[in-house]
Amino acid sequence: MTSGKWQATVRNRSGDRFSESFPLKAQARAWGIEMETQFARGTMRDPRAGEMAFREWHDRWWNARVVEPHTLRGDASSIKNHVLPYWADWEMRAITRMDVQSWIRSLIEKGTGPAAIKRAYNLTSRSCGRPSTTTSSR
Repeated sequence: MTSGKWQATVRNRSGDRFSESFPLKAQARAWGIEMETQFARGTMRDPRAGEMAFREWHDRWWNARVVEPHTLRGDASSIKNHVLPYWADWEMRAITRMDVQSWIRSLIEKGTGPAAIKRAYNLTSRSCGRPSTTTSSR
C-alpha cells in the first residue's frame, strides 16, 4: 500500500463491510481474523454503534423492549426525567464508568431519591447492554 498502512476489511452475515487500517500487516491480519471469528460466533456487535448518540441508541433499545405496561410507564418517566436530560447527546463510546459516577452524584445533589437513582442507573446500564446491578439490604 502506498500510504504505508495495511487495511483489513471484513463482512458480517448481513454483508456490511468493516475496515480498519494498521501500520503493520500482521496487525491488520490479526484484526481481520478476530473480527471474522466474532461475527461467526455471533458475539460481534456493529463497531459503528459506539459513534451513535445515546438518544439514538436508547430509541432503538426502547422499541425492542418487551415489558409490562406499568413497567413501561415507570421506566418512561425515569428515562425522561433522569436519563435523557444528561446522556442524550453523548456518543455511546464516550461514556465511561467515571462519567456514570458523576451523573449519579449529580442526581444525588439534585435531591433525587435512592429508588429513583437505582431505577435510572439500571435502565441506563441495561440500555447500554450491560447487566444491571441490584442490591438489597439485609
